[in-house]
Order: sequence, then structure tokens, then C-alpha cells
Amino acid sequence: MGGFDISFQWRSAVVQENGNAYNFPDKFTRFFREKYSVPVVYRWRVLKNQPRDKEPIYIGEAEELPRRIQRVRTPSKTAKDTDTNRRLHQIFRQFLSQRRTIVVDVADIDTFEVNGIRFGRDTMGDPFKRRAMENILLALTQKSGEFELLNVVVDPIEEAKEKLLRLPPHKLRELMKLYGLDKPK
Repeated sequence: MGGFDISFQWRSAVVQENGNAYNFPDKFTRFFREKYSVPVVYRWRVLKNQPRDKEPIYIGEAEELPRRIQRVRTPSKTAKDTDTNRRLHQIFRQFLSQRRTIVVDVADIDTFEVNGIRFGRDTMGDPFKRRAMENILLALTQKSGEFELLNVVVDPIEEAKEKLLRLPPHKLRELMKLYGLDKPK
């Protein structure tokens, strides 16, 4: 089976032309808003305290990076604890209380093709390609073992089971009857 390599680099999101990195939860500069109000694959990175530590990271995708960051900076007050924005906000607040620095990097992806379909930094406006790249970079990062991934892996079967178990008994019986699961085999 043939394979292919994807060439990409993580580049720090910068707040000024001088190259200073954005640190969470700082406000955005005009330069930052103009440069990053585009579709991207990004990663949050909590800088190491000790050389032997793994850096905690979260890889995601966004139509506009400043809007995405803002949703983590100020998550909805009605959001559940499992909401990604709220969850990341809480995790980052914990790291900040430990005097950790949190930065954002943007994936700079060289152009490549899969079965004639072009991917690269200039195709991130397509949400399917952007999400595909997010997941490819997640898989590569997970395999490398170099980082502590903050992304939550959701098992769809487990998620469905949990939802079913929260149903009132009469609703569960209705579903079982509807799908013929109430009859002995």
C-alpha cells in the first residue's frame, strides 16, 4: 500500500508585524484580526514548565481564528461543562493559575492532492477540507506521542448509550418497541 507525506509547519499566531506571539487571554490587535480572520487549522499550546513535560495541546479548525479564540475567552454562560469552549476556558484558567503560557499556532500546509483533490493553505475555506486537515493533524499528533492532547475523543456508540439511559423508562420502551427490540429472540 502506497503512502504519502503531508508537509506542514506550525507557525505562531502573532499580534504585530514584529513577530510577538499571541498569548491567551490577551485582547486582539488590529494586525491580528486582519491577518487571522481567515479559515485555518490551529492549535492551542500550553508551554512546558519542565523540559521533560509534554506540552498540552488542542487542535481545531475555524472559519475565522479571532472569533474562535473569542468564544474560548468568553464562553456562553448557559453552555454545559462539556461544551468545548467552556471546557477549554476552564482548562486554560487552571493553567494560567499555574503561571503557564498559552499560545496559538496556525498550520501552514503545503499543497498536496488526494485522488485529484487539492488540499493546502489556500483551500481551507472549504469546511470539508479544513475538517479533514484538522483530523489528519490530530491523527499525526496522536501517533507521535509528543504532546498531551486536550481534544476529547467521543465514541458514538457510548454517546448513544448514555443518551438512551437518560431517557424516561416509558420513552425507552417506546423506542425498543418501535425497533422490535422488545421481542425475545
